[in-house]
Amino acid sequence: MELWKISQKVSDLSDVIPYYFFSLVSSCLSHSTVLVVFSLGTWGELAIIVFSFYVVIPYLLFAVPVQVFFNKQPKKFGLLYFCLYISFSLLAVFIYSPVLDFDLSMKVLTTMDYYAISTLAALFFWFWDSVFL
Repeated sequence: MELWKISQKVSDLSDVIPYYFFSLVSSCLSHSTVLVVFSLGTWGELAIIVFSFYVVIPYLLFAVPVQVFFNKQPKKFGLLYFCLYISFSLLAVFIYSPVLDFDLSMKVLTTMDYYAISTLAALFFWFWDSVFL
């Protein structure tokens, strides 16, 4: 590959990195705010900040690579993208749930919280991805 093609790809990527960052931060803050309001409620702003740090890891590992792949052909508020975000979110929450609960059993799949958290995570990320990118 020629050097000018590589520099063009790097230039194109550096133009959208701030939008990926804004999408990630907005998703983390939205998701952690909803988690705190509906589950804890007593910690306030401190819990939102703490939960944002917990939420950013699965978003970085699972959602951002999918987001980069999808944004090669971006569609605002595409239903197919939302369904795929839900699929990856179900996987991410399943893998990440033992970290938060220290529970290695499969009973997480039978709880309604698992599906609610996964769907909300996908919804927030899909929404902010569509807004910023």
